[in-house]
Amino acid sequence: AKGGSWSLGLRIVSGVLFVPLLILLAWAGGLVFAAFVALEVSVGLLEFYRMMRGKGLHPYPLLGLLCGLGVVWKCLRPYQSQSDLLLTGAVLVTLGLGLRRPELKGRIEGMAVTVFGVLYVGWLSAHLVLLRELPWRAGCAGGYAEGASFVLLAFFLTWSCDTGAYTVGRLFGRTRPWARISPRKSLEGSAGGLAAAVVAAFVARVWFAPYLGVGDAVALGLGVGLFAQVGDLVESMLKRDSGHGDSSDLIPGHGGILDRFDSLYFAAPLVFYYLKIVVFRVP
Repeated sequence: AKGGSWSLGLRIVSGVLFVPLLILLAWAGGLVFAAFVALEVSVGLLEFYRMMRGKGLHPYPLLGLLCGLGVVWKCLRPYQSQSDLLLTGAVLVTLGLGLRRPELKGRIEGMAVTVFGVLYVGWLSAHLVLLRELPWRAGCAGGYAEGASFVLLAFFLTWSCDTGAYTVGRLFGRTRPWARISPRKSLEGSAGGLAAAVVAAFVARVWFAPYLGVGDAVALGLGVGLFAQVGDLVESMLKRDSGHGDSSDLIPGHGGILDRFDSLYFAAPLVFYYLKIVVFRVP
């Protein structure tokens, strides 16, 4: 119990310190917010490739980092970069690097996991930048500044889901259908996370997201409540498969970047495409 209380205390302190910084970064937007996402992608990729090396695989971290940063830049400047050149170059360089050590076993797996890391950490994270830059494409009445609320919406719904699942799971968790992936995850906690995400969507609608209708709040709450928990389970699967407890101990009470952002990797794309297609109807 002492360890659980200590962990919860660290979670609260970390959140109190991080939330004001996130708000400032989201309001700043542009290169400032993109730099934050780029830092998250860089650390997240290093954690991911370290986990993969624990499985005996041999990814190419430097190439993965460069590609991950390129994806973030592409999302910040969609009309000033050549996405086809980035993708083609990444594939060709990855294949070319496989020739350097012909005696090394598992080269195909190493190349594959390098690209997978870019897609999992880099591309999914880059949707935070897409969210922040969405006002340019959507013609929002609030102008570019409104993009900050899109980013905060994704974080708010995801963290509410995580908090609801954690709290209800600790208090009432008995049924554990995912024990082979994440022994502490319970069905009761999952239901609590889903309910918390829906409530958070209605709170956001009144507080800082007036562009959401009642139906939008229900749909996004349910969607994020589901997607965020799937993202959490996916990262738990990766950690268990690679024999790691946490991706790192970078963030007190939370573990590493992957442990903190795993739910957002699934939730941020959902929020982006829902706002883009359903709410603002961007072609």
